[in-house]
Amino acid sequence: MKKIFLSAALISLCCILTAVCTGCSAGIAWNDYVSEYRSNIYEGNGENYDIFASFSVREYPYESDGYVGNLSTLFEVALSAPDNTKTYDITFSIGGKDYGGELSFDSVRMVHTFSQTLPEPEEQSISFLIGNAEDADEEAIEITANSIKNSETLGLSSLLNKAQENQKERFGAYIDGNSFKGEIYVRLLHENDCYYYIGLIDRNGNIFSMLADAETGEIVATREQ
Repeated sequence: MKKIFLSAALISLCCILTAVCTGCSAGIAWNDYVSEYRSNIYEGNGENYDIFASFSVREYPYESDGYVGNLSTLFEVALSAPDNTKTYDITFSIGGKDYGGELSFDSVRMVHTFSQTLPEPEEQSISFLIGNAEDADEEAIEITANSIKNSETLGLSSLLNKAQENQKERFGAYIDGNSFKGEIYVRLLHENDCYYYIGLIDRNGNIFSMLADAETGEIVATREQ
């Protein structure tokens, strides 16, 4: 009888603990702890030029300290060109408004870059006009870059909910009551298929990284730094 009573008590206790943990996790708005979210990528190529553009919401200044700072939007463009001795300029339109300027050369990545604060694009494709900043008479090159996202690509909330379900113990280590003691990085990636990088950063700067399928949210790889 004592064994039966003890077993019943242990089962009851496990149920209570599970309910408490589930309640704590369910009460947390994961989005509030995201300090970087790259939500879209545009890619295009033509005439030996390659365009990679991305839209992100991220904190500024950017610090991996476990706290979410002030957030701002950022649209970034990287151009791979056949002649890196030239200085290029770029023009494009998003939401009916024109943007552009001169690109800077990144000698480490060997690409020409441009960044601009602007609202999140709703376009599925963006046309970029690439010109020679030092020779206005040189014919400009037009490249259309298409979004890599589709209707099945998970949004931020769905992604984080699935990741938390998959890595309950890891997420739980950051939870204190109804608060998440850390910050979260989320970056859309594209290499053959689409994935999300998810990084959990604690207050000591330690990072637990996950790679998730962008459509199912399945965690396919993890790494601790």
